[in-house]
Amino acid sequence: METTLEMRRVRTAAAWGDTNDVILVHAGGLIGRPGGQDQCYPFRVHPHFRWLTGLSVRDAVLAFDPEEGESGGWTEFFPSVTALDTVWEGLLPLGRGRALSELTSWLEARHGRTITHLGAGYDTTQSPLEQKILEARRPKDEAELILMHRAVVATAAGFAAARTALRAGLTERELQIEIETAFARSGATGVAYDTIVGFGPTSAIFHAEPGSRALAIGEQVLIDAGAEVDGYCADVTRTLPGPGGFTSQQEELLALLDGVERACCLACRPGVEWHEIHRIAARGIAQGLRDFGILRCSAEEALETEAIALFFPHGVGHLVGLGVRDASGVGPGRGPKRRYCGVTPRCDLKLEPGFLVTVEPGIYFIPALLNDPANREKYATQVDWETLGRWLVPGGFRIEDDILVTDGEPINLTAEIPH
Repeated sequence: METTLEMRRVRTAAAWGDTNDVILVHAGGLIGRPGGQDQCYPFRVHPHFRWLTGLSVRDAVLAFDPEEGESGGWTEFFPSVTALDTVWEGLLPLGRGRALSELTSWLEARHGRTITHLGAGYDTTQSPLEQKILEARRPKDEAELILMHRAVVATAAGFAAARTALRAGLTERELQIEIETAFARSGATGVAYDTIVGFGPTSAIFHAEPGSRALAIGEQVLIDAGAEVDGYCADVTRTLPGPGGFTSQQEELLALLDGVERACCLACRPGVEWHEIHRIAARGIAQGLRDFGILRCSAEEALETEAIALFFPHGVGHLVGLGVRDASGVGPGRGPKRRYCGVTPRCDLKLEPGFLVTVEPGIYFIPALLNDPANREKYATQVDWETLGRWLVPGGFRIEDDILVTDGEPINLTAEIPH
């Protein structure tokens, strides 16, 4: 019976097809901190290497020669472990693969062949072989879903801790600490990305860095956070009430967003274009804003004129898994990502069984967009600026879940984390 790694390599070789290239997949190495003497940033192995080897080893190379039948054409090369490596870092020999020092002679034996480099240190965005390995990696196998489940369990613990911690005077940084501590206590090996915490006005900053701002009565709390387990990342957003609960306007906005997000999740089925998921989100938000009197125009006009991007100025989500934006991009045979409803979504592809996606629509009131004279002139007929003025309390609302596309009903992996 083939192992998981063997199946991944067979899938990748099949995706690459009849290429005669010798392909080197690089794990990557340490990156020094500026002015940090011998200090480095934490090592992050390239996901292609991790997926094909199951390892996180710096400076390693996985080679593929389609003309070499032994081992399916795959050869692993690892740097030798020195006594100093063991003393300083506790590294030990892996007991598999070949020494990295042998790679030069291995390549010399294939002199005259085209060498294609993938992975860390190489810009391969235009390489057909890069696109093929992304396609091979998009459907998640059983081993990957097990790790995703563990990441979700740890993430749920973090959000539960956040709800318990909320109180007037709590700072964004203090809430971040509560969340990430719960992640670690529940088995996370790290955070999937820098935790985002925003109170009131800072909830409209997409990548808000938690600071010293204290939570006040009447402010919503936006948390975008995920735990990581062995490289696999959950990605969840919830908008929670601050002390005193939601205002009536906040409740209306969140109820609208909740319905939109659930509709998008249910639409994640095989054959559906990702742009269509974004359109469902954008149209639902536009219709709600029209019902509130903020938009004068129809939902369709708000999408066609791109007025909706004033309130929903990002894509509806992306692929997730081995890394927080795992194997996103464009589908086979497509050109660059396209602009759609005023934004450029991170994905431009059809959903397939096994794809794991985030669905994260949002509604925002961002002064930099809504008070811009150029936007006010451009969208004079689409937006009721007087009515908007009664809603314009700076802030944002976002809900995000991780959805597995199947042959049947989509599965919400993060459904146990309350909205």
